[in-house]
Amino acid sequence: MKRLTFIVATFLFASFAIAEQPTLPKLFDPARHMTVDEVRVGMKGFGLSVFKGTKIERFDVEVVSVLRNFNPKRDVVLIRSTGQNLEHTGSVAGMSGSPIFLRDDAGKDRMIGAFAYGWSLAKDPIAGVQPIQYMLELASDNRTKQNGERASARGSSPTKTMWDARTLLAPITSNSISLESLTTPNTKDESQNTQSLKPLSTPLCAAALPSAVAKRFAPLFAQHNLLLAEGAAGGDENADAKIEPGSVIIAPLLVGDVQFHANGTVTEVLGEHVFAFGHPFNNEGEISLPFSVGSVNAIIASLESSFKIASAGANKGELDADHAAGIAGKLGKSPAMVPIEYTIIRPDGREMKFNFSAARHARLLPLLAAVAMDSALVGESQLPQYNTINYDITMTFDNGKTLRLSNADANAGSDTLLLQLITPITAAAENPFERVLPKKIEGKVTISDRATDAQILAVQIPKTKFRPGETITGFITYRPFRGEEANLPFSMPLPHDLPDGAYQLVVGDWQRYFNDETTARPFRFNAETIDEVFEVVQDVLSIRHDELFIRLLRQPDGVAIGRVAMAQLPSSRRQVLLGAGRSNVSAFVSSDVQKMPTKHLMTGSAEFTIQIESQTRTEIAKSPATKPSN
Repeated sequence: MKRLTFIVATFLFASFAIAEQPTLPKLFDPARHMTVDEVRVGMKGFGLSVFKGTKIERFDVEVVSVLRNFNPKRDVVLIRSTGQNLEHTGSVAGMSGSPIFLRDDAGKDRMIGAFAYGWSLAKDPIAGVQPIQYMLELASDNRTKQNGERASARGSSPTKTMWDARTLLAPITSNSISLESLTTPNTKDESQNTQSLKPLSTPLCAAALPSAVAKRFAPLFAQHNLLLAEGAAGGDENADAKIEPGSVIIAPLLVGDVQFHANGTVTEVLGEHVFAFGHPFNNEGEISLPFSVGSVNAIIASLESSFKIASAGANKGELDADHAAGIAGKLGKSPAMVPIEYTIIRPDGREMKFNFSAARHARLLPLLAAVAMDSALVGESQLPQYNTINYDITMTFDNGKTLRLSNADANAGSDTLLLQLITPITAAAENPFERVLPKKIEGKVTISDRATDAQILAVQIPKTKFRPGETITGFITYRPFRGEEANLPFSMPLPHDLPDGAYQLVVGDWQRYFNDETTARPFRFNAETIDEVFEVVQDVLSIRHDELFIRLLRQPDGVAIGRVAMAQLPSSRRQVLLGAGRSNVSAFVSSDVQKMPTKHLMTGSAEFTIQIESQTRTEIAKSPATKPSN
């Protein structure tokens, strides 16, 4: 009996021990790679990285400790680095991915992982190493089954989703939101957090980037852990470089008249598989980015975070994975980028063409398209102090859809245009139905040094009581920029079937029109399919800024099913539809809207309460106070 108990206990212990052993990726080679469980404090070794040009050089390391569960179910090895001036620079952004080798008990140097983490403002060159056993899981061969299971799970239980686009579209309909306001407070305060071990920033080297553009966009790229720095575009010095452990790896994000490329270090190359960084690039999961060889121009020592300035060489393949443990891809053909073509017509009539290609990255592409536009607008000179910008931009998407942005703005700087450029790309990529990216962006922008904006001062109508079918007439008093007051007549015919009662009449600019639409007809901004996402966005982009809108608000007598409006329904039918228990049925306020093109970009609004009476007497109306646009 005792012997049986001993055998059972031994079996259970062995089973438990086997179960606790981590399952290593099939690319893990015990003769070349070391597991984190083999690491002991005091072990010594070396790292490989490029500090100048393309030459891979060694630096010394010693294990300080192992941080257990630093990431969920993942450990990090803490090392002290010496040599290659690291005592002066500390951890260098751009060293991310540098392979670290430790000497085992047999005296053999084996790879433990990638130089990946550091502290801001640290006085000692102490860094965190991402174990290679985690990074090798990023190989596409390991992800095939998991991706297939996720795709199968998504397809097994389809659900109906209603997406409200109003929050996403808010930046392009409000004067109070600027490009800089898109920076989150947490990002602004991140540099002050010097106590946390964090992934090293990825240097984003920019060439031919106007300084004003760099200043505006640096905080936005910082949200993606990208450190914007001026750098060289490329050169012959890296023509013969190859992708190998310790070499520079470049992710070209924008090429052409302005160049952006992120740089780091290759950790491991196994056959066609390439592994790098040791931390996320943007933690996007599946990606499709080109990667190229590169060379280091200089290392800039900084108290906050030292970084590498690097230049890009020839493309070598595709990055297809971006996860917590690092990035990975394959040597071979590089993926296509998005061509961007902008034509800028200056106030003196000169026409300038700009050409770019941007990486197909869902979160970064909107920013890259905006950087290209802003660089084209202000690269030669700032916008005139007083100006009008007319623009016509077409975005063609992978699914065959197009979005057209054709409008005008006066004295608004470039923010309004840039936000309108960013928003549709973001909506197509970040919606609950399907991720769709543009395959081409092209357009023309005409800059005038004459401001055509105007302020609505007052609106007058001759009376406030009308019969059904009458035409409301009136005058809008406005003041053009640096001009004298003027009057603009307007008219709006009333419906013949308008019931007696009180109604609201609104005369206002495009922003007042949009705000009233979101209140009166919210269904217009809902989508249930990717096709409707494009319809919603195009609806908003089509609101002209040089038009005035005259709206007669009727009663809340409309019902919408999805985006299909049924106005002026009988009460009984309306109640039946609203009580049907369908989530995509909503009530709305019917309204009649008349658009009025103008020669100015007007701001302001006014509203009246008018009375509809089948038999009425004339009554003179007072001019109400106007409301400036928000």
